[in-house]
Amino acid sequence: MKKIFIWGTGYVARTVFNECRAIELYEILGAIDNDTKKVGLEFCSKKIFSPQILEEIVPDAIVVLTDSYEQIKQQIRTEFPLLHVPIENKNFFYKESVLQRYADSTDEEIQEIVEYIKENGMDAFNYPFIQKYNDVSVDVLVDNNCGLFYLCHNGKKMYFPRYFETKESVLCYYRSILLEQDEKSPHRYLTKEYNVKQGDVVLDVGAAEGNFSLEIIDIVSRVYLIEADERWIEALEYTFKDYMDKVTIIHGYVSSYCHENCITLDEVISESVNFIKMDIEGNEWDALCGAVNLISKSSELTMAICSYHRDWDQELIESFMSKNGLVFEHSAGYMWFPYALQQRYVSTKLNRGIVWGKRQ
Repeated sequence: MKKIFIWGTGYVARTVFNECRAIELYEILGAIDNDTKKVGLEFCSKKIFSPQILEEIVPDAIVVLTDSYEQIKQQIRTEFPLLHVPIENKNFFYKESVLQRYADSTDEEIQEIVEYIKENGMDAFNYPFIQKYNDVSVDVLVDNNCGLFYLCHNGKKMYFPRYFETKESVLCYYRSILLEQDEKSPHRYLTKEYNVKQGDVVLDVGAAEGNFSLEIIDIVSRVYLIEADERWIEALEYTFKDYMDKVTIIHGYVSSYCHENCITLDEVISESVNFIKMDIEGNEWDALCGAVNLISKSSELTMAICSYHRDWDQELIESFMSKNGLVFEHSAGYMWFPYALQQRYVSTKLNRGIVWGKRQ
């Protein structure tokens, strides 16, 4: 049994202890925290130590259970240069389960991921291309008229909600959305075969920061931005303020039925559409079920639907497309979704990122 120190006693650490059963396969020597006020207390029945404990006890690995992995890793390497043990990120305990699950896989795409995470740790994307985004830097500015952070994305201002309290948090988020749409990413919405054309009517379901629509805004005739998180609405209004002649922003939780804050695409969209992009945290299939009429009357339709949030989403989405007269295929590569949302547990299954559909 490997002997592990965890580093961090906050929300991330507590979430892992509550949700990850694989942690029971290791001997947790204790928790390490930079906060001197916590030293000597307990976290999840484990004693909290200062970093200096590493001068006395050498573990088999240190698992950083915070969102500041790179900073903590650098601190450990600087303060303890003779300590040559693996420093793992917050997904370590899930990583071990994934490696065990796919140890005998003959799928070449899976084998590529297995070899990558053995050397690099595990996250949602497990490919070498992600590393080029670690150091991406752009100017994050403040709009003094509204107090919101913004940056320039492809020459256009992109605003961020008020809950982003620092420029660094904005930059970190921006790196993640750039990474998602890399040409080699399994999460990339658009390809040569599945693309938005001049004059298209587009649905951006799960708009968030609006990067997808901002990139196509100059060629579309109309785009509907639909977002369930009210905190993004103000930011979207500022991002698209110069395009409101062709933009409609809708706040609502897209579902298969209408009730309180739940809406259906059949209810809110009256015209036929040409492209549907959908990324709504595992509710994609349910939302599609509430768009049967819209899809039926949209004779020139292409869709890019996220399928990685739940283990069964790809099968459900492909079945829906088949029943509704669309041909489909999935993106290359796999993703891992490190959150317990719709399926209430963090899965160790790797899933395809996107299912594309098209009306022939």
